[in-house]
Amino acid sequence: MRYEVDSYTLEYVEDEDKYYISFRDSVEQDCRIEIDKDIFDTYTNSKKTYIKIKNETSRHLEQSDLTEEDMYKRAFEPVESVEETVIKNIEKEKVNEALKDLTSTQFRRIDLHIVNEITIRDVAKLEKVQKSQIQKSLELGLKKIKKFFEE
Repeated sequence: MRYEVDSYTLEYVEDEDKYYISFRDSVEQDCRIEIDKDIFDTYTNSKKTYIKIKNETSRHLEQSDLTEEDMYKRAFEPVESVEETVIKNIEKEKVNEALKDLTSTQFRRIDLHIVNEITIRDVAKLEKVQKSQIQKSLELGLKKIKKFFEE
């Protein structure tokens, strides 16, 4: 019997009738220590209890965060049709294909500037390059994306 738990593994070896806990220590060495049955049972029960509490909490967490306005919107906004969902997915696939043509630098800079709305000046500071290099990279990347959609 073997339980994988977060950063450790609990194990019962029937042939030996022994209980073990395995983990990696602070210097990244694998450790395996024999433990008592009581400790083994305590670990397994505490983990099961933790999971139960976590699941119960997560079920109610989202509902408590919703405002009356959010609940109203959910109740009365039209549900997206299957066709709309398919079209959005196709568009996302096209954008992802276009992004594959970019160099990693162009992709990173477009992500920082356009998606994360970081100014060109701040992107230049982050990457420790001149503002003009960021602008040129963005221009070339956006040109590649535009060309992809024109084809």
